Amino acid sequence: MRTTLLSIALFTFTLSAAQANDFPLASCAGWNGTLVSKTGIDSNAAVMEGKLTRADFQEYCKRDPGDETRAHGGKLTVKQCVAMYTKENGKDTFRSTANCSEGTLSFEPSAGTPQSVTFPLPENADVSCASGMPPLIEQFSLLCPQAAREFHLMDDE
Repeated sequence: MRTTLLSIALFTFTLSAAQANDFPLASCAGWNGTLVSKTGIDSNAAVMEGKLTRADFQEYCKRDPGDETRAHGGKLTVKQCVAMYTKENGKDTFRSTANCSEGTLSFEPSAGTPQSVTFPLPENADVSCASGMPPLIEQFSLLCPQAAREFHLMDDE
């Protein structure tokens, strides 16, 4: 009985933690989205979808990489910052699809330009924050962890 309760508690905690994952977006200084669904992991049709939430803007405005809040020399309170971005971007959604065996990832924002990448990356590939590559690598690693390990995109666990 004790083992069953422990198993149920661990399973519930695991689900809660998985549901709270970030959806990595294509800017290191910007905000991440919230992961809504993830299906087909390690397959030829892996898909994850995300959206922006108040919590995403709250984290961004507290961190304030753009120096917009009073705490960082700007004019806005954190609450005003969150309200502004919620109004401007609060309906944004995201979708990434991957073909793990081919090493491809396509990222589709609701606004902006879709991006595609094929792994493994060339040896001289720009993987800096300015390139927008780190979040795409993270997306591929979430959808295709086995291939990501083979391409040395993530640490072995």
